[in-house]
Amino acid sequence: MNLKCDCNSLRSKTKTNLGLGLLALMVCFGSQLSLANSSTIIKLEVDNIFQSTVTGTVVDSEGVPLPGANVIEKGTTNGTQTDFDGNFSLEVADDATLVISYIGFLTQEVAVDGQSSINVQLGEDSAQLDEVIVTGYQTETKRETTAAVSIVKAEELAAIPSGNVEQQLQGRVAGVTVLSNGQPGTTSQIRVRGFGAFGGNEPLYVVDGVPVNNTEFLNPDDIETTTVLKDAAAASIYGARAANGVVVYSTKQGSKTKRRTTMSLNISSGVTDPNSGGAPQNMNPLDMARYTHIAYENNAAANGTAVQYSHPQYGSNPTPVFPDYLHADGQNGVSASEINLAEIQANYAADPENVFLIRPNLRGTNWYKALTRIAPLSRFSLGFDGGNENGRFYVGISAQTQAGILLNNDFERYTARFNSEWDVAPWLSIGENFQVTYRSVVGGFGGQGGVEGADDESVILSAYRMPTIIPVRDEFGSFASTRAAGFNNPRNPVRQQTLNAGDDKAYGIGGFGNFYVLIKPVESLTFRSSLGGGYSNSHNVNYNFRYLGDSEPEASNSFSEGSSYSFNWTFTNTLAYEELFG
Repeated sequence: MNLKCDCNSLRSKTKTNLGLGLLALMVCFGSQLSLANSSTIIKLEVDNIFQSTVTGTVVDSEGVPLPGANVIEKGTTNGTQTDFDGNFSLEVADDATLVISYIGFLTQEVAVDGQSSINVQLGEDSAQLDEVIVTGYQTETKRETTAAVSIVKAEELAAIPSGNVEQQLQGRVAGVTVLSNGQPGTTSQIRVRGFGAFGGNEPLYVVDGVPVNNTEFLNPDDIETTTVLKDAAAASIYGARAANGVVVYSTKQGSKTKRRTTMSLNISSGVTDPNSGGAPQNMNPLDMARYTHIAYENNAAANGTAVQYSHPQYGSNPTPVFPDYLHADGQNGVSASEINLAEIQANYAADPENVFLIRPNLRGTNWYKALTRIAPLSRFSLGFDGGNENGRFYVGISAQTQAGILLNNDFERYTARFNSEWDVAPWLSIGENFQVTYRSVVGGFGGQGGVEGADDESVILSAYRMPTIIPVRDEFGSFASTRAAGFNNPRNPVRQQTLNAGDDKAYGIGGFGNFYVLIKPVESLTFRSSLGGGYSNSHNVNYNFRYLGDSEPEASNSFSEGSSYSFNWTFTNTLAYEELFG
């Protein structure tokens, strides 16, 4: 029994550039956030300024250029491919190490050491050339492959502790980009040939020879190899569907040579801490007030008029003054002497949904930190594989639970897979691949309760729109409203994610598989007939509870519910002839 226990801290980095200007009045100092990989962990990082551009040529042992060779900066996702003449250019750190690889050749590592030009000669890997790869509906050896094909094996995918097979490709294949909104249970976007196609940029996904719409049902521990077909030569058998490349997943099948059953157990766990490097900082209340008054001054200068300070919170003097209360039962920007606290308390007791008493948080509320949490992930996989001279099989079950970094956002997935192939006669073999999957998402935002991609009007956006002077809760312990005048129309994201999202749920069950027959009527001739398909049934419910505290309030409760199902099938017949002449 193989027992592997991984405890990983899943961390990714985001570069944040801070600058000052009038546009900072809206949210913060103009923070620009760009996700570096599939997770949504945000970490402030300063770029390494000691970088240089390295150029070079990759050739074989006879000096022939190798087009399409992968050149990657070791330990990063920074990489490129050589052009038709074997040339490459890549910006790397001065102390970087380049990893150069090409199908059928030994991978080579070269230290940059401040060099601006590096020429690499790769030696042939005879063992690798005989490795069988899957391209289209057929198999062939790397020695026979002339197309641009990249292969990622199971042990390489296991190095990335993610429950999403798409995210595990990030940084593993040169030229392939993986985009994710970071929400657990949602599909990622893979780009093999870049962006810009009017007909879409999504590649074709193929699982065990059957095209599928997405791969969210797959358990990463069931995958044997992932093959990315990049050019037209590799993907031509799929026709127009492969215009943006093809990603081929081959699941584990067992072995006819083992003659015994092997059990494998994989238990992995980790946590995602979105604030491990410090939560992103928005403009503090004092700077917000100062820049608000600067905006009045700039506006007056542009119009050639006298400056008029008239903010409902900061007053009408040249120097902004913070009020004792941002909002007090309908009054904005008032001092303690201007309100009757006993009367407001009585009004709150009579109508708690419509009465708010909000003091300013002069230290500033970090809304992103208030909205997020440390999110654990755990995955359990149990597999059995074996076989004899007449057949082979693989059985796998898995359970995965993952908390999102947002409050009340959770994902669960359970899978069961059975693959087998048996020789009925010397000329006849039959086989099947079948999987059942159940998955659920709680508190997701976006299409179909968070199962699809996230929408633009998300709680993350609300966290950056909220003024830091507003606290999470008011003086009565209720969620602080955004009725206070002078702050546009944001919504309290903690209130949204706590009251609404906790009851939102999307769940579904699906089955996928194929049955195939292999017939060898004569030597060197193989006929393969396959019938495959998939069925899915999903259901989602969404709630929006009445809340009168927003500047644009939800005046009534609402509920939406939706269901969908789909069924597709593919019937494939291929005839292959293989003969060695000479």
